Amino acid sequence: MSAPLSKIAGVCGWPVHHSLSPVLHQFWLSKMGIAGGYINFAVRPDTAIEAFKSLKKVSISGVNVTLPLKEKAYAAADIHTPAAKKLGVANCLFKDKGKLIAHNTDLEGFAAPLIKKLGLSFLKTNPALIFGAGGAARAAIGALLDIGVPEIRLCARKDNQAETLASQLHLPHVYVVPWARRMDSISTAGLIVNATSGGMKGQGPLEVSLSTSRTDVFIYDLIYTPLKTPLIGQAIDLDRSFLGGLDMLIGQARPSFEKFYGILPPDDLNPKAVIMKKLKDG
Repeated sequence: MSAPLSKIAGVCGWPVHHSLSPVLHQFWLSKMGIAGGYINFAVRPDTAIEAFKSLKKVSISGVNVTLPLKEKAYAAADIHTPAAKKLGVANCLFKDKGKLIAHNTDLEGFAAPLIKKLGLSFLKTNPALIFGAGGAARAAIGALLDIGVPEIRLCARKDNQAETLASQLHLPHVYVVPWARRMDSISTAGLIVNATSGGMKGQGPLEVSLSTSRTDVFIYDLIYTPLKTPLIGQAIDLDRSFLGGLDMLIGQARPSFEKFYGILPPDDLNPKAVIMKKLKDG
């Protein structure tokens, strides 16, 4: 009896050597006894669309896509899922009947761990404050809109970037908080999301203080390097509930794995310990 054919998938970016996606997927492949592999692909932005289209001619089952290639992945696809259309970018490409499908799992990755930790009732009855105006902020907004959060406030260091994003959505309960007024909004928000690079390893901190925040506020920092960001450090010091970006990383990877290998990893098969060891080992 012949062995099952190996399924190969990977992650594309420029650069991509730092990605933790191989750690996640190889963990699931090993634990679930699936014949397959998952590797890094360095893809230059100027040749990305051509490279993505070539996936239809090779045996690779699909790829995750990280910065700065998500718009290129969207442009290269033949078909776009509703989740990809909602954000206008793709973080996942897979094949179906010879067609290249653009998908986005960031919405699910953002929402699933948040709902599990906080519950829908709180989210549907409290305002959310999102710092950032890029792709991560778009995913956060899309997920919170789907959940039914009553009020979403956008705040970015450059006010015009937040204003541009808000104008594209054109929804009355999504509005901009000027950077200079961020502390006023922090004091009344039920959920605060850091969707910027502020606090990431090698970057400066997000210049906000949680000192005036509600005691029941929930902090969601989408950064996972380091695991304890300056914002999460503030949350710990003030005894505020929080969630780190590692949960979103795992959350968005799970549905991607299903697209590539045909089976969804069970919830109890959590790779967090393996990833944390990888991060601590550098």
